[in-house]
Parts: sequence; structure tokens; C-alpha cells
Amino acid sequence: MSIEKVRDNVYAITDGSTAGNVTAYVLPSQIVFVDSGMNIPIMKKFRAHIEEKTGKKATTLFLTHEHGDHVFGNQIFEDCEIITSKITLEAMIHSKEHNWTPENLEEWKKNSEDPAALEGLKIVLANKTFEDEYVLADGDVKVIVKRTGGHTEGSSYVYCPNYKVLFAGDNLFNHSFPWGGNPTSNPIKWIEAIEEYLSLDVEHYIPGHGSTSDREPLEEFLTYLNKVITFMKEMMAEEITEEEILEQADKIEYYPPRREEWKALTLKKWYDVLSN
Repeated sequence: MSIEKVRDNVYAITDGSTAGNVTAYVLPSQIVFVDSGMNIPIMKKFRAHIEEKTGKKATTLFLTHEHGDHVFGNQIFEDCEIITSKITLEAMIHSKEHNWTPENLEEWKKNSEDPAALEGLKIVLANKTFEDEYVLADGDVKVIVKRTGGHTEGSSYVYCPNYKVLFAGDNLFNHSFPWGGNPTSNPIKWIEAIEEYLSLDVEHYIPGHGSTSDREPLEEFLTYLNKVITFMKEMMAEEITEEEILEQADKIEYYPPRREEWKALTLKKWYDVLSN
């Protein structure tokens, strides 16, 4: 575990040790965490370290979306308000009933690079929701959470305008191909989300995966997304076959995926959204 001081009052783990990135905003009277990763012992240490360092207590955990690598550390925050979009909570409930079965969880533990990462895992759901936007104010410091969709329908960002830091969740995979094969993934909403991020007064962007950055990776990703979507639309208008469109879209240059099957599934999902 390597804790990065993003700037005064903002800390993050972006080295991959928690799978999905996690962040802590230190406010005047409390600490707000964003996402809980997929390594229970590390998340416990992260919370304890920030609380000890600042002399303040965690009160809130915001969840950007429902995927296990961003929520499987939730049990560390059972004493806090765990807040997410209503759509994300519904997706978590569905996953708990259908995907996060004891059998599947045991299989994930066995295949984990760190056998202790999910030891004692208990699925903890959000206990508070919002529709589209939520604002937490502490003195003159605000934390704004807004659902945009994109990576998933519930995907939200967490932005502190006072600190000029935005946590993008999995709408941003810095310097790697994104996962966009989720059933609710939408490339049009994804483009709109990135454009919104870039319109805000932000100095540090924290992705769901990858290192903290300035605007450059977002602009690079936005260029790629627009290029793929424009290409697909033009080919559809010419009644080119789906197979040919996907084959040619795969040749548009960008960073390699973390998993080889991601790219094909993502491009297929984007094609399906655009063709319906």
C-alpha cells in the first residue's frame, strides 16, 4: 500500500493494491472516503492512517458505482453513511442476489493475487441514496456527487471544488483501455461525462484505475471515444456489416486493455447502443 498525498487534505491509493482506486477528502470536521476497493486489510489501514494523521473521524463513504473492486471494502465503513445513487444501490442488490453468491466469492478469493484481500468479506450495501446529485457541506467546503452514467448507468463522480480534485471512478481508466461491456454502459453518456469533468475547475483527476493526472488523459480518452463513435455511426449509415465495423473499430489506436477480452466486448456494447 502506498498512500498518495494528492494535495493538502486529499489522499488516495492508486497503486493497484486496492484493485479499484480509493480516496479520502479531509474536510474541516470530518473525513469523506470515496469507494472502498477490494482489499479489506488495506482499506482498514488506510482509514486508520488518515484518521490518526488528521485527528478526525470518517463519517461518509461515497460509492461511484457497483462493481466489486470498488465496494468490497464497504464493511470497514459500516459505522458511516454509505451513500450512492439509487440506480447503483439497485445494481448492488441485484449483484448480491445473483452474482455475489458464496460460491462465486470463494472462487474470487482463491484467484486473488493476495489471498488475504477478501478474508472475512461481508457484503455491505449503501444505506443512503440520491437520484442524480448529492451535496455534502462542511463549513465552507463542499463535496458534490453527481450521477452521469457512462461506464454504468449509475456511474457518478465525486468533486470537491474547494480542493479542485475530482474522483472519476471507472469513467476514467488512465492510460489503459476502459471496461465498457457492462449491460448499462453507454458511450454517448460517457462522452458527456468526460466533457463535464473537463468543464469543471479541476487540477487533479483521480481515475478508477491508473494514476492521478491533470487534464491530458481525459482529453486523450475523449478524442478516442469520439473517433470510435463517429466511425461506427458513419459505417452504419453506409450499411456496413456489424462484423466489419467491429473489425475496423478495433484498429483505431489507443492503449491496450488490462484484459484482452475487454476491448472486443466493449466495442460490441458500444455498437449495440448506437445501433438501437
